Amino acid sequence: MSTIPSTSKNVRTPYTVAGGTKPAVPSSPREGVTVLLLHRGAKVYRSGIFGDLSRLGFPEIISMEGPPGPYDVEELARRYEHVRFIILHKEAGVGEQINIGMAEAAGRYVLVLWNDMKIQQVTVLARVVEKLQESGVLAVVPVLQNQKQQIIPSIQAPAFYRKALKVLTLQPSADGAVTLFPFDYVAVYNKESFLLLGGYDYTIANSYWQKMDFGFRTYMWGSRILCHTGMQFRYGTDIPMEDTTPDESYRRFFLKNLVPRFSGDCAEIPSRRGLSYCLRSGAGFYRGWKEFQEVRRWVNLNRYRFNMDARSVTELWELPEN
Repeated sequence: MSTIPSTSKNVRTPYTVAGGTKPAVPSSPREGVTVLLLHRGAKVYRSGIFGDLSRLGFPEIISMEGPPGPYDVEELARRYEHVRFIILHKEAGVGEQINIGMAEAAGRYVLVLWNDMKIQQVTVLARVVEKLQESGVLAVVPVLQNQKQQIIPSIQAPAFYRKALKVLTLQPSADGAVTLFPFDYVAVYNKESFLLLGGYDYTIANSYWQKMDFGFRTYMWGSRILCHTGMQFRYGTDIPMEDTTPDESYRRFFLKNLVPRFSGDCAEIPSRRGLSYCLRSGAGFYRGWKEFQEVRRWVNLNRYRFNMDARSVTELWELPEN
């Protein structure tokens, strides 16, 4: 039986919810958006963060809290009744934290951002929601700025270079530009579409390959991720570095995304690819065969959800004009 999660509700980390109760989902665009706040670095000025988000008019804020539970939850919960705190009982990767928060969110749309970010523009949120209501749009990403308010390259575009897959990181040059995945996970997501896609695969530990898996699955299964240049967030600290080492997580990404072939109306992994993978993966024959068979079962289970394979996604990708 495949251990790859088929839905983002399949979480492995137990957690406790503290604080505000779920509000009814209102009808206006701003009020239909839940904020999912992720934390890293020193947890300082927490009250200020919740105060800023509350003043922007978000009716529900979910704060992901790693173990052990922070000392100030009770105080903050009394002060901000619409803030809910999800306290993890053990460490969990960013993708799984988002899966948990997405399943708990009351809003139809979920804005994922970090505690070291400042929202520069929020007045366009209604237009972002309109984009998310279009067919096939799974998420809308913002323009990101560094501490000096300089726009950083955050648009991901797959391309082939000498038959090898490369991902180019580009400046967000045009409104509505497509991107392979959300940089640093930051985006406004369509919650229903996210859950139907299966969310982030928590079995892929490396965040870069986890986002790559999420992105290719988005496009192979018929959705898109767009950029809205009117939505701008600024980092208050250094921009995190990505580890793009082709490690064990890469093997998982490779099998799930680069090996399946789409033909007719479904995708499959040909059994003949198994021997080649086992010999070249570096995992050893027994482990490599086990990995191959597990992913092959997962692809077979989801074969009719594919609209194309990764090669088609890359070959049909339109790079923005300079």
